[in-house]
Amino acid sequence: MEDREYVLLEAVPNYWRGAQYPKIKKILFRFIANTSTRINQLRSGEVQVVALIPWDKVRELKDLPAIRLNRVLGNGYEHVTLNENRFPPFSDVRVRRALAYSVDRATIVNTILEGEVTIANGPIQPLSWAYEPNVATYNYDPAKAKSLLEEAGWKVGAAGIREKDGKPLSFTLITQAGFAIRENVSQAIQKQFKDVGVDMKVKLMDGTSISGVWFAGDFDAMLHWWQLGADPEMTLMFASDRTPPAGRNINYFRDADLTKLLYASDRTVDQAKRRDLLREAQRRIADQAVEITLYNTSKIDAVPSTLVNFKGNPTNAGPFWNVHEWEISPAKKN
Repeated sequence: MEDREYVLLEAVPNYWRGAQYPKIKKILFRFIANTSTRINQLRSGEVQVVALIPWDKVRELKDLPAIRLNRVLGNGYEHVTLNENRFPPFSDVRVRRALAYSVDRATIVNTILEGEVTIANGPIQPLSWAYEPNVATYNYDPAKAKSLLEEAGWKVGAAGIREKDGKPLSFTLITQAGFAIRENVSQAIQKQFKDVGVDMKVKLMDGTSISGVWFAGDFDAMLHWWQLGADPEMTLMFASDRTPPAGRNINYFRDADLTKLLYASDRTVDQAKRRDLLREAQRRIADQAVEITLYNTSKIDAVPSTLVNFKGNPTNAGPFWNVHEWEISPAKKN
């Protein structure tokens, strides 16, 4: 390998967790940008661990005897961000709710995602102590979507696309190129929107370029995920004063009541009281259909079948949190 293509970590004596750790004495990290290359090297045995296997690759890996697919429910969610600052029609809650009702999430999960994930209805997932199950939900209902759009003044034009004040209900969604799942999901949503008279174009962007675009707010809508930390803090993504560059509120959704709830939850030490505040915030986010929530981020890591004590991690801390406990089973080495 050439220089800077890898990082080699080696065990040192007197590790603070105890003399018995770490179990594995050397770990080599390789940097492979292309997903297909990572999977091919996993299959050939050139690499032993691949974190965050794309869901569309599960089928070709699940029956390989040398590999175990470790699944954990991720503390994150895939969704469509609706940039109210860039596309003003998103500022109407009726339009946002209509778009949410237009998406057949169950079919997307059961076909494109092959049941590897479950439908999500908000940013905090069931594994969290702050999860609120009783929120407004938007099950597939194109008739309801059409009714809401009519109520909001968006009438079907000659081309089948809804119009208001001479302007079409037409926008562009960006998502990551080379991510087959997102490309397929965006195409499915595109068709479902068209069925209710909404024109959504899809623009694929490489991972490096898309980061700069979303943080500058230079987009109409975006299909992506937020991966939350262990603490269920949502202020960064939903408070009115946390739009870029001050935060990640790239919906540019501004709601004084929600902002008050979020900051109060950040300043509350008592967990029971904080839970109440966060649950109310989740209900507010769902009621206002701030974004189109799709499904959770099931985390699938590929590891050798001989590796024991690999536990995965649902948060954004990554799967190496207990790497000191990893061990190649002596009984399986042969």
